[in-house]
Amino acid sequence: MDQLKGRVAVVTGAASGIGLAIVESFIAADMRLVMADVDAANLEDQAARLRREGAEAHAVVADVSSAEDVERVARVAVERFGAVHVAVNNAGVNARANSWELTLEQWHRVIDVNLWGVIHGIRSFVPLILATREQGHVVNTASMAAVLPRDRLGPYTVAKHGVLGLSDVLRAEFEAIGAPIGVSVVMPGLIKTAMVPIGTVLASTVASNVVDAIRRGRKYVFTDDHNTAEVEARLRAIMAARADVVA
Repeated sequence: MDQLKGRVAVVTGAASGIGLAIVESFIAADMRLVMADVDAANLEDQAARLRREGAEAHAVVADVSSAEDVERVARVAVERFGAVHVAVNNAGVNARANSWELTLEQWHRVIDVNLWGVIHGIRSFVPLILATREQGHVVNTASMAAVLPRDRLGPYTVAKHGVLGLSDVLRAEFEAIGAPIGVSVVMPGLIKTAMVPIGTVLASTVASNVVDAIRRGRKYVFTDDHNTAEVEARLRAIMAARADVVA
């Protein structure tokens, strides 16, 4: 996107961590924000703080696993600001255990938020971005788990692989219809947040990369060099396996 000033962005998972850092970076770029999160108290506190600092930030309490909630966020964005130019599907949760030990409720909760939350965002926000007939951008937060599976992270890994694939599909669809909308999938490593307190990379670093990705049209957004050799080895192993095809 050539111009961010005055543009309207919707960010889910916006009350803390990476989402809040992205909101703050967008505000620094003079964008107008709709912040969505399931944590009502923290969301309202952060939005109020940002407004006191002069930002145009509106809070909407929403659970992204609910299509109705996400659609309501979209309606509020249009009612409040008249359009949506940037959508950041960022909300995420996790559950850690062996895949066969996790309850069905845990499987559903992680996939419903981390993958269906992105699907709901695409269905609700993309038509609004297209309706502007202007440049726009969709940012989907995945994880290094999208390219490097880890044990005891089954539903999280499944969801993040899905987010990577869906982002590539969405980009191809925009290209097919000639829409001036970019798509970036963000794959952070160990980011220091409440979800990952042992992380070594700041959420603000992720946010800076997101803003840069929107400006420059970066498709795949890595925020660090964590596990580079392991990721490359996995991709090489996948490609090398083609030599084992039995005719």
